[in-house]
Amino acid sequence: MSALIDHRPMRPEEATAEKERLELLEALSQAGILRFLTALASGLPDAGLIVARGLNSAASRAAVQNIVTILQALGRVPPRDFSRFMAAVSVATRDVERETEAPRDGVGDPPGITGAYRLLQDDALWRALGPLLDGLKAFGESLAQGTPPERPPPRGPLL
Repeated sequence: MSALIDHRPMRPEEATAEKERLELLEALSQAGILRFLTALASGLPDAGLIVARGLNSAASRAAVQNIVTILQALGRVPPRDFSRFMAAVSVATRDVERETEAPRDGVGDPPGITGAYRLLQDDALWRALGPLLDGLKAFGESLAQGTPPERPPPRGPLL
């Protein structure tokens, strides 16, 4: 006697979803992600304990507090200003890289006394240096004041 054929008709959208699900599983298997997830799931209790022990150290608590402090400081900066700042850092980094890759030998003599005087009179230079000097001044004043953190750091274990 022959075995019964298990066949149920599928609607076209079900067939497409089934095909995509099988393709996803195949791609995850080929990339080794399914094997990784299976190993992780089987070792989950031990892995969780290892992570909890690692986070419960004084160094980990300090690192988490430092990350929170950085995120709070970044939260006060408007995104548009931060974007401008990062774009300027990117341009400066590219210029420094270009100079280190191909230094300009002999181009531009040391300014000397008259050159230094001309630099002091250069409006574009002072417009560029003004914000940097103001920022350094504010940074120094803040360090001198020893401003306490906005909230006291938590005591005791993190978990």
